[in-house]
Amino acid sequence: MTSGKLEPDRFKYVRIVLSRAHRYRWYRGVSMSVSLLVLLVVVGGAHRALGRSVDLTHGLVAVGVAIAGFYVVTFLVNIPAGRMFCGFGCPVGQLSRFADTIDAFPKDAGRRRRGWLELLAFATVLALTCVLWWTSPGAFVSWPAAATAWSALALLAGYTVVHARVWRWGFCRKLCPIGLYYSVVQTSPLVGIDFDPARTCTDCGGCAAICPVHLDPRRLEDPIASPGGLAFSGFPAANHCLHCGACVEACEHLTRKAGGPPAMGFRRPHDRPRA
Repeated sequence: MTSGKLEPDRFKYVRIVLSRAHRYRWYRGVSMSVSLLVLLVVVGGAHRALGRSVDLTHGLVAVGVAIAGFYVVTFLVNIPAGRMFCGFGCPVGQLSRFADTIDAFPKDAGRRRRGWLELLAFATVLALTCVLWWTSPGAFVSWPAAATAWSALALLAGYTVVHARVWRWGFCRKLCPIGLYYSVVQTSPLVGIDFDPARTCTDCGGCAAICPVHLDPRRLEDPIASPGGLAFSGFPAANHCLHCGACVEACEHLTRKAGGPPAMGFRRPHDRPRA
């Protein structure tokens, strides 16, 4: 892992990346919408399983089965594409991304206001999908159940905002239970973050500075001695990479004037062992 001294520079590169539209943000918007839809439609629904009303016990079992299935799906995605779900489908990471937007523009009141609105809106939608696991939409308009439903929504949404502002990417680095087994079981993916020194690299360090989990994308084959938290030591940095594409965005922006193909990209990792 890179030194924490790069952290103060990170928002500078986040600001550079956000200054232009990028295809990854469109892709992430689609995949994140799918994740929320799955949480709302497939998992949620006021003690409903497979479209039928059930009692609380069977409802809890249905939620448990759905969550287990969710883990299986993310594991299967991990085989050909590494931690792609972490970078493009995980709502927790998206909360952190909105929080980054706020801090990247300390002198731009309009941009910060937009960032706050995006964070609050996303946190509320995410909280709503979770609250609807336990109650029906009608509870929000039926007194006195409405008081409990709205209070639960406000508390959960507030918690997610606090998470985004306080813990942010630290959760992904050290506490995520999915990341725990990702750090161990990742295979040689068919596509991942790849650094090709034969392409255009200005050696600016922007790719490492912008990485939310403090990795150097140019050295993902190196083992991490002390990852900290819920992660095992001794595995390659590639196992900890979230595949969010922030380093690729930074590389594309920062090498634009050089005119050559950027050294960082999503492709078959050419410099790491292949299955």
